[in-house]
Formats: sequence, structure tokens, C-alpha cells
Amino acid sequence: MELDNRGLASAELLFVMLIALIIIGGMVSLINTQMDNTQTGDLGVARIQGEKIATAVDTAYKNGKGYSIDISFPSGENFVNFTAYVTNDGYVTVVYPGKTPMKIKLTTTKIFTNYTLSSSNKYRIVNNGNITITSI
Repeated sequence: MELDNRGLASAELLFVMLIALIIIGGMVSLINTQMDNTQTGDLGVARIQGEKIATAVDTAYKNGKGYSIDISFPSGENFVNFTAYVTNDGYVTVVYPGKTPMKIKLTTTKIFTNYTLSSSNKYRIVNNGNITITSI
């Protein structure tokens, strides 16, 4: 073959391999970016749920003794597994598996005891002089 004698076939093969590697590298980068976006989205949902808990606790506190509020978390397609700790030092700490915990500041520290909330339950937050949280 005349192309092989002048090395053109080898140069063409190298060029095709280079293009294939560039395309494969781009696809790997695209897949990694998509996975990062999904994880970031899950963290955003967990953060929103932490803010929801903090807002409910603050609302119960601000509305005075006898006020209660019920909260629940999304299920189905929007479900994100997390655990939230409401502590008497005035923080809601949201723990999303494998990620750094997020702390959200409350306006009150009048929480009688520490509480652990999970994303699969519903809760009632009551102001009876101190804030109490019960599973419903």
C-alpha cells in the first residue's frame, strides 16, 4: 500500500485516536459535572429543610406560649435523606450523609432539651414556655 510506505496511514490513525480521546475525555468531564450538580442539588434540598426547621422553631418562639406548628419533609422524587439536630445552644445542624454538617442559627436558645429530627418523619413544634419538638 502506498499510504503505508509514506507513513500516512500511521499519521491518520494517530489523528483519529487523538480525536477519539478528546471526545471520550469530554464525555467523562460531562458525566462528572452532572454528578456534582446532583450532589449539590441534594445539599441544597437538605439546607432548605434545615432552614424550614429553624423557621418553624423561631415562629413557635416568637408567637408565644401555646403556639404550635407542624412540619413535614418532602417524600418521593424530592426525598433527601438527612438528620437534623436542634440543640439548646441555638443551632440547627443538618447532617447530609458524606458531607460537612451545616449549622443554622436560631433566634432562641429556649429549647428545653436537644432533639434529633429525621427526614422521614413529621413533627410538632410547641411553645409551652420552652420549645418542645415531638414526632407525630
